[in-house]
Amino acid sequence: MLVTPFGSCRVEHVAHSTQMNKMISYTHCTKETIQLINYVKGDLKFESPHDMYCLRTSIKNGKPLEHDPKFKELFDNTSVFVVEISSMKKYIYKDKYLTHMAVDKRLFDQDYKNTPQHIIDGTEVVLQTDQEIEEDILEIQRLLGPRPMIVVSHVNVTYRGEKLGKRDHLIKLLEQICKRNSIMFINPTTLMTQFEQRDIIEPDLGHHLPIAKHVMHNHINTCVSYLTKKGDFYKRYPDTPVFLHS
Repeated sequence: MLVTPFGSCRVEHVAHSTQMNKMISYTHCTKETIQLINYVKGDLKFESPHDMYCLRTSIKNGKPLEHDPKFKELFDNTSVFVVEISSMKKYIYKDKYLTHMAVDKRLFDQDYKNTPQHIIDGTEVVLQTDQEIEEDILEIQRLLGPRPMIVVSHVNVTYRGEKLGKRDHLIKLLEQICKRNSIMFINPTTLMTQFEQRDIIEPDLGHHLPIAKHVMHNHINTCVSYLTKKGDFYKRYPDTPVFLHS
């Protein structure tokens, strides 16, 4: 069995992972995810300069990533997909979606310093609408189907006594979308209510600390196991109700 994560480092170490996101690129918004899926399948090619600034591995290696046939092979042999959606922002440069590493000046690694200024200046940062996100999630489901997917949100946090507004909105939106469309959804916030925020997430409010990684990966693994075995599960427990949402 293979599990393919599309998302950030927060979901890359699930059991049986193809580590597709680590090999190619982390994704954060729905548009990046769709773009990466089409790239993996061989339905989309990146020309210069997109071959440098749409994929994390290209930026880290300092050269464009060559498409490897094993990407599609791993994709085709995947049993369950884990799709983390953690941002409403899309970074658009000439009809493609850049990884935020290429242009985001807030990041500690400062990879944006290697991006030509004309690309930074020409990149449009757009906040997605609720409707667009829902349409994209259904498109992702179509691209991955008939195999199941699990949608994972970011963990909710407080900063100076307040929730981060856009993150809080996106988490609630994803839960509603998944409930309407019978998609399994994991909200890490509900898994970690017994811990203090300082013990589960780094001061940048983005990266998980070890205990959060442990809780998240164990829960995702349980959900994957359920999805891959539920046919047998229903044979053994025919009267058991369906629990789609965590």
